[in-house]
Amino acid sequence: MNVRREALYAGWILVFWEVRMSVQTGSGLRAPARLVDIAEHAGVSVKSVSRVLRGEQYVTQSMRDKVMAAVDELSYVGDAAASGLRTRRSGIIGLIIPDVRNGFFALLTRAIEERLSAESPTLLLGDSDEESQQEERYLRTFRQQRVDGLIVLPAGAPSLADAVSEIPTVVVDRTTPALRDLADHVLPNYERAAEQLVGHLVKHHGLTQVALIAGDTGISSVGDREEGYRRVLEEAGLDVFVSDGHQTPDDAAAGALKLFRELTPPFGVFTTNNRMFWGAMAAIARLGLHVPRDVLVTTIDSIGEATVTGLKPTQAVVPVQTVAARAMELLGERTSDPTREVREVRVPLDIEFGTTCGCVPLTTPLMLGSPRA
Repeated sequence: MNVRREALYAGWILVFWEVRMSVQTGSGLRAPARLVDIAEHAGVSVKSVSRVLRGEQYVTQSMRDKVMAAVDELSYVGDAAASGLRTRRSGIIGLIIPDVRNGFFALLTRAIEERLSAESPTLLLGDSDEESQQEERYLRTFRQQRVDGLIVLPAGAPSLADAVSEIPTVVVDRTTPALRDLADHVLPNYERAAEQLVGHLVKHHGLTQVALIAGDTGISSVGDREEGYRRVLEEAGLDVFVSDGHQTPDDAAAGALKLFRELTPPFGVFTTNNRMFWGAMAAIARLGLHVPRDVLVTTIDSIGEATVTGLKPTQAVVPVQTVAARAMELLGERTSDPTREVREVRVPLDIEFGTTCGCVPLTTPLMLGSPRA
């Protein structure tokens, strides 16, 4: 009896919402088809239309055919807000990334979108631009929209912990101390990848000087890379040479230029992402140094434009498809059981050896030109 009463109540909510929305007709625009329009076109009652669209069992095939024919002819698409009142699901997943211009984040967005389910078929994307207040605005919007789940690469919004307590959430790529024990995580193992790349320069190539060109080490994913770099050099008894806090390739180039003047070729360079890589390469060119004869370069992140130059970097690449798959898996499990224990998944990076460390021979000199002061 209670089940039937709830079904009837849900149906009348849908009818009420459609009738209420019928007064909102836009000037110069065709008004969307409503339940009452479907009923009139099919020659049946609004209640009958509602029963067909809800998929109730005890509806004759003749009635179902009439209603669905009217739906097709009037291009009826329903009302997500009204449906949400009935199902308590919005059909939306929210995703917040730090920078849509970054190739890695764009690939991750695509990989997540490819894994959307029939229950949550729509992805709402927010670009925080690494700004906590911008992230805060997106969080407020997503909470107002009652998204079914949230995937976030956090920039430190004050209300993120509150959002996690309300919405099934998976934190991806980086984290903050406030989230560590609150939400499920899928984190690439950047620290281990940094150890492998810097260790390759020190142990395989025998370098005694390796510089780090880094972004904002306050971001956990960048800080992990710096930690891996420092650990290798400290264990080898070597000095560290760090230029960090850079946001753009130009910033990185200026920092690298100053740092590289302190080093004696041949030396190594480890950069924390593709922007830092291109900044380091610009500094190397300005100093008239050659890669890999004078400078051996490694990086994390695919550098993208390298295919145009013929450059094959020695790099660690995040397996984006794996990260997306694990994130959606954890999100589904958290949605099914909000009380389950928080989990953290660490994903190893793929190491690729190339021309910038000399493991793959260069057919033509990479860096030519005269040194500049």
